Amino acid sequence: MARHSKTTNITKTARIISVASQKGGVGKTATVTNMAVGLVSLGYKTAVIDMDAQGHIAFSFGIKKSNLTKTIYDVLVGEAKMREIKQHAFGVDLYLSNNSLSDLSPRVMSHLNSKLFPAPKYLLKNAIGQIKAQYDYILIDTSPSNDIPTLNSLLASTDIIIPALPEGLSVDGIFDTILLIKSIQQQGTKINILGILPTMVQDHTNLHSVMLQDLRKRFAENPDIKVFDTVIKRAIRHGLAQTHGEPDINKAPEYLSFVKEVLSIA
Repeated sequence: MARHSKTTNITKTARIISVASQKGGVGKTATVTNMAVGLVSLGYKTAVIDMDAQGHIAFSFGIKKSNLTKTIYDVLVGEAKMREIKQHAFGVDLYLSNNSLSDLSPRVMSHLNSKLFPAPKYLLKNAIGQIKAQYDYILIDTSPSNDIPTLNSLLASTDIIIPALPEGLSVDGIFDTILLIKSIQQQGTKINILGILPTMVQDHTNLHSVMLQDLRKRFAENPDIKVFDTVIKRAIRHGLAQTHGEPDINKAPEYLSFVKEVLSIA
């Protein structure tokens, strides 16, 4: 039976989870997409915000970026409200992006616009304030860089999930991401690392098996950061779902297991 959020007299506020890594190609968008449809399948009201200028969340949900007239960029620069850009697909509310998000940093960080944007790292947090009472979970897809959209995402979040391939460069990206998050925590922002999610794991590859064991061993000594028990294996069905823009949690059961694991600790 699906679990539904309960209505109480207490104002609801969403759990805001960024899926972040300083390394690209580790399955951030696939993780966000499948988490979202998984949460919806369990009865949770869920939204996704795309903070990557590539705009792949739209693609993953079967929406053409070229058809978007307003995006999260317009909200962040004060030219639209969140309700004006909302899309809906597969049970998920979507606040999408496209290449226009690349203009965010130069616009809000310009000295000429300092009075218009006195707190450029908190634009997303303010935007989420418009909608957070409407959802149980808000998931944020981020870019693999330490830029203004990513900093906005992390500073707006209550929790972080770090996806990683069990390979050298990806594992290095884990530590870069943790350092970035710790620097934010040291500045007084309350943000929790929920854990590291192994993605695109190939059973028949000795490298992945060895690296995954090593990864678990490294973080077993760190009580603050866990490696999730769930492993997302490389599967053609995941690529087909993204290519066709048709996410289906029934065809991604390992992601549903992951969602349940997150719910058990979040």
